[in-house]
Amino acid sequence: MELVIDGRTMALRWPSGVPVTDVSLVLGDTVPVRIRVEHALDNCTPALAVKQTIGSPDLIMTVTGFARKDDWQEASWVVNTAPLQEALDSADSVALVAEVVLVAPDGAQHTSRPIRVTVRRDILPANYAPPAEVLADWSELVADALAAQLPDALKEAGVELEAVTGQSTLSSGTAADTWTIVGGYAMTWGDEILAGHLPDSCRLKSISTVYFFTNPALNQYCLRIWKLTDGAYSLIGTSAYVSDLSSGQTATWVFTPGVPLTRGDVIIIQVCEGIEMTPYALGMHAVLTPSVPGRGLVTEVANPPAVNGTMAPMMTVVVDYDDGITLGGMELATARQLDSLGRDVRQSSATAEAAARTTGQSAAAASTAADNAATSATSAANSATAAANALAAMPQVDASGNMTLAGGLTAAGAVNANGGVNIPLTVGAATDTSAVNRLYAAGLAAVTDAFSVRCYPLPADCSSSNGTVFKTDKEPNSLYFNVPPNSAFTVKCGLVTNARPMHNYSSIRGWVAPVRLPAVSAKFTARFGQMTTVVRMGRDRDAFTLVPDQAAGGYRIGEIIDITFDHVRDADAGGYHIRVREIYYSNAEQKWKMKTTQALAPETSSNNGYPVCVYAVVYEQYQDGGYDTEDKGALWLLHGGNSSRGCVKIATVRGVHCFESIYPFSGYYLDMENANSWALAGAFLPATMHLHCNNVNPAYYGFSSMESNIIVSEAVEDFVDPEAETTTED
Repeated sequence: MELVIDGRTMALRWPSGVPVTDVSLVLGDTVPVRIRVEHALDNCTPALAVKQTIGSPDLIMTVTGFARKDDWQEASWVVNTAPLQEALDSADSVALVAEVVLVAPDGAQHTSRPIRVTVRRDILPANYAPPAEVLADWSELVADALAAQLPDALKEAGVELEAVTGQSTLSSGTAADTWTIVGGYAMTWGDEILAGHLPDSCRLKSISTVYFFTNPALNQYCLRIWKLTDGAYSLIGTSAYVSDLSSGQTATWVFTPGVPLTRGDVIIIQVCEGIEMTPYALGMHAVLTPSVPGRGLVTEVANPPAVNGTMAPMMTVVVDYDDGITLGGMELATARQLDSLGRDVRQSSATAEAAARTTGQSAAAASTAADNAATSATSAANSATAAANALAAMPQVDASGNMTLAGGLTAAGAVNANGGVNIPLTVGAATDTSAVNRLYAAGLAAVTDAFSVRCYPLPADCSSSNGTVFKTDKEPNSLYFNVPPNSAFTVKCGLVTNARPMHNYSSIRGWVAPVRLPAVSAKFTARFGQMTTVVRMGRDRDAFTLVPDQAAGGYRIGEIIDITFDHVRDADAGGYHIRVREIYYSNAEQKWKMKTTQALAPETSSNNGYPVCVYAVVYEQYQDGGYDTEDKGALWLLHGGNSSRGCVKIATVRGVHCFESIYPFSGYYLDMENANSWALAGAFLPATMHLHCNNVNPAYYGFSSMESNIIVSEAVEDFVDPEAETTTED
């Protein structure tokens, strides 16, 4: 994983320039991490802290001890700790938050913008056992791990361990007499196509292939490497260009600094032409190899090049890998594996003994090599000492997330600046509030206003299930209504704007709907995006006010959100229960689904509880949701009262596909049950819709930076419509 940090704004992005918002990991993986710092802070020491929420004092995972390589700093990220196991509990995945902390030589600390880290459980070995804690001192464990590679049984057997060189050359073998047109090739890294020494992890440095043409290829060409991740191919490496290829020439495609690959990765090697990276088919010298699933045919990449499915290209591949230890030609562990103390620490002895049996070394045959065993033991001890010395400079992180650096400098685990809000200042400016660059802040406010669209209640499109009369005499652009005693009914708020951003595709990524709810059990229902719905007013609050019209054709790229409030405080739970139901269509499963999220609202320390204290419902997604997507947004409530948690996150949402000529948010419904013997009042107030900027929604990050996550549980099931349709809404 490669991250680039802007030393001025502390913004994170991938090397391609795309902002970093989400990272997906699998429990048990070891992930190489490379960080490059741009601008004034490139002499800082980085550390990566992963927590459950921003500001949490407890660390779930940590990455320290970065080593500088050119202008990058490198380390490894082991995704299996006891705190992570506790956070996962029985769930298939857990959403965390990560921050990169840069510690300057003078002790100043700079915290990056947060990113979401999703860790999936996936499939683990039956004997999997995580380490006991987030490791604070690696040196002793490294020494133990190295020593454990040579148990007493191997010493007595005279088995010698020796270092492995750092590079291998792999070859596909002798080519057939003919050549074929091949523009790309799909394969599983580590299968029998490439012969040679191939460790589990390596860095692909170059690929050499032989090409034939009727006419010379006079343009410039490159190779691109695609990798299958989470069901989709993503680009992981592009070679330097090769120009003016002639027939019979060997082309060597060089990848700098190298493409990380692991045995079992499903990859595609694709030939591209020119700076436009146009897929291109070259006459490739080939090996006669039958096509099998996952090998040969390239069908998963958009606009794939033509591929001959019965032949494999003749290739010579050069890879680098970390120095490690082998036994009889079999690699036991690399330096990276030992350094990360993942699987090797848990099974070092068993691995070494199993490797000894695999080599076919008998105790009788090896008993004459006692001197070699002694030499090997000394070598292992020296290696342990060298590893311990190399790791001695690593910052140590205790269970509370505090970090100690050389010279006695300490850094608290909860690293924040200005209470979590970073305000850009000129170099050397004082950090007290009176010295804040107010002109810069005013400019940001103007930009925020420019990317917001106001919409207002439209009386002609407001209705109720009990004939409620809406009043307009209290505030401009607002409608008021009474909630009679001992009544239950539904009111609809239709919204309109004179600046509908729906021409040449919609730009809406979210909305804020102010609400004025009385002290009753209530439900808020809204549709966002494009879909046809069925309206059912006047039902009880557990019924659905909006459901998808499953008989209707056309688009199914929106979703329905309903939020049910319980105005009676649960004394045992210590708060108010809130239920969120999200109804959407899964193209992958070809069916309607519903995710139900339970949240527990905190005390507000005021005379008014929920839902009276709620003054806005917020829906934001950070980018376009596509047709099928993982969670791209969130649902928040803004509430008053004497509380430090005025912005609470009550659900994550998939997000909707916004690039359609639609008006994606046109109103909402309120269901209320007033069991009191007196009347109450409610209101429809002007709402706000937020536009995207380069497919990124700044409003999402603003609300997420202030949120308190109060989600208790989530469950996804098939949606079953309990009633027949009555009225439809397009």
